[in-house]
Amino acid sequence: MPFAPFVTASSPRRHRRDHGGKRRLSPFLRTNLVSGTALAAGILTRDRRARPDASALPLMIIIMGLLCGFVPGTPLPAQDNPETADQPDRTAVDAPELLTRVGQLDADVATVKRQGESLQDEISEARKRATDLDRQWRSLVGQMDQIQAEQQQLKSQLKTDRESEREVAAKQKTSREAVETAREQLQLAQQRLSEAEKQLGEANEEAASIATTRAETETQLSSLKPPLAPLRVAAEKAEKASRKLHHTIDGMEADALKFDQQRRSIEQQIETLLRDSNEWISFTDQIAPIFHQRCVACHNARNAQGRYNMATYAAILSEGESGTPIEPGDAESSLLVQAVEEGWMPHDSDPLDEDQIERIRRWVELGARLDSSVDPGMALIRLMPRVIQPDPPQHYRVPIPVTAVAIDTSGQWLASSGYHEVLLWSLPSGELASRITNVAERVYGLAFHPDGRRLAVASGTPGRIGEVKIFDRQSGQLMEDRLISEDVMFEVAFSPDGSLLAACGADGTIAILDVDDLAARPRLIDDHADWVNGISWSPDGKSLVSASRDKTAKVFDAESGRLKMTFGGHQQNVTSAMFASDGERVISGGDDRKLRVWKVADGKQEREIKDLGGEISGLLRLDGDDILSIGTDNKIHLHRSTDGKPWKEWTVPSDWPSSVTMTTDQQVLVIGDQAGDLHRIHLQGDGAGEVERSWAAAP
Repeated sequence: MPFAPFVTASSPRRHRRDHGGKRRLSPFLRTNLVSGTALAAGILTRDRRARPDASALPLMIIIMGLLCGFVPGTPLPAQDNPETADQPDRTAVDAPELLTRVGQLDADVATVKRQGESLQDEISEARKRATDLDRQWRSLVGQMDQIQAEQQQLKSQLKTDRESEREVAAKQKTSREAVETAREQLQLAQQRLSEAEKQLGEANEEAASIATTRAETETQLSSLKPPLAPLRVAAEKAEKASRKLHHTIDGMEADALKFDQQRRSIEQQIETLLRDSNEWISFTDQIAPIFHQRCVACHNARNAQGRYNMATYAAILSEGESGTPIEPGDAESSLLVQAVEEGWMPHDSDPLDEDQIERIRRWVELGARLDSSVDPGMALIRLMPRVIQPDPPQHYRVPIPVTAVAIDTSGQWLASSGYHEVLLWSLPSGELASRITNVAERVYGLAFHPDGRRLAVASGTPGRIGEVKIFDRQSGQLMEDRLISEDVMFEVAFSPDGSLLAACGADGTIAILDVDDLAARPRLIDDHADWVNGISWSPDGKSLVSASRDKTAKVFDAESGRLKMTFGGHQQNVTSAMFASDGERVISGGDDRKLRVWKVADGKQEREIKDLGGEISGLLRLDGDDILSIGTDNKIHLHRSTDGKPWKEWTVPSDWPSSVTMTTDQQVLVIGDQAGDLHRIHLQGDGAGEVERSWAAAP
């Protein structure tokens, strides 16, 4: 089971070993810990599906008090006074008492965890039943809708038949009158009589056909009435049952949340006790960085060598191909400890240093615990301490491709991507104004907040880390370190009102962040099978459209994250997508060298714009829904969205344009290219463009 290369972390303090070279707890401490844990577990163990009995609580409290050294009717020891329970006296707690208390609390954790797991099982079963009822209800409603639609169609047909019948009757009347007139003038109008009789015959045939059709329609309409009533009753019953079950699930989820809060509270007490006794190894600060830098590259969800995933704490404690890698509290029996100590992990890489091995062994011996405030399912990269990125070079020895550009709302400042930095330029003069640092190696996305002061940056080091940060434009100081991922982030976009920030990247997810509520967790959308290259908001800020390397563009509800529509018409990598001004259509482009206009409601393509001459690397929407696109053909294309016809086209002195932005008044366009140059272009009213200045995007 190979690990990835690693940067040496800080070394923990050494601990005393016994004569065999291994750390051991004393027999006295071990005996007390086991006895206390077993007794507490025996008292607290209950039927997994039973609810706690309120009448048993006093007895349980007394027993737990005795186990913790409390005697009813006697004053509490000073170190256990409730007012200072969260701050135990470090000098008064000896090792046996500490281990006994930890064992008791471990038993509490196990009991609460079992109850929580049982409740989660019930929730899963309830969800399955709710899903079946929902499916049954929807099926019945669908049948009802179909029958009602058929009724409506037949009624409409019947109405048409009756109108046709009246028209034919009128024709019959006219023909009869013509026949009578022709007979009176038989000698003078024999030919007219023959024609009238012919018309009458045709009218009679048509009348008979319509009468037959009307009769069939009436028969079909009457046959549809009986099945509708029982279906309606069944649908109502299914709907009531579904609502009731959903209400039950809501209650169960609330109970599960209480169990989780109780578990976290107890684990916090354990962590406090061990920290105060200097017997704590922090997983987030001391262990996760080792595993992420040396192990996750070969042991992750998509590439779990040896069927062992180490991307999260929960996955690390799960079984691999060779069995359970970690036995909490028993380093000698832990396969992971043996692997790193014997040097055959990381595979085909330098072994861990002694400090790292000692840290992992000690963490396992202390129970392989997770910091109490951390979600076990969170990726290691997201719970590790954030690192300060290296400073950029003073000068660039070679040109750096300009992969991102953005102009603020005032039209005075231009931000462009650099190496471990963002370069801020005066747009009117093209002079470098400042350099924003503490940025990952490559910058792929830039976006100014509507206030013009905040600048969002999507960056990363390929295969290692991705970041989303918000900087103050004026000072260059980091304001918010909002998101970190296991691979690079490609794009950021503020919602029209500036309250939300969307980000996407190479991990295939989309994150929606609350700009002002820093404590709120990001809402993650994981619906793509490959990189998400770009994202864009709808004009009303209620929807998002994404462009992905999985050959699709998708529309999501921004509030719930629900998928609204998928468009797969490109059949190749989709690089850009944006909404039309009405929010009901999307324009997307990619490696197929075509722009496609499609409807959000049904995903059907409305228009195809082809023969662009190169792969699409950027899109902008102009007034009137005209489309501006750039690509590998070194040209700027303007098309009218109403009919897809080309409007203007001109060549820019650029080597493979890779990024594009525009002022809010749509008069100045800036393009960045792979050669490391920036090009400022003045857009004229007739759609023509004039390159005003080009310069190297380097300090």
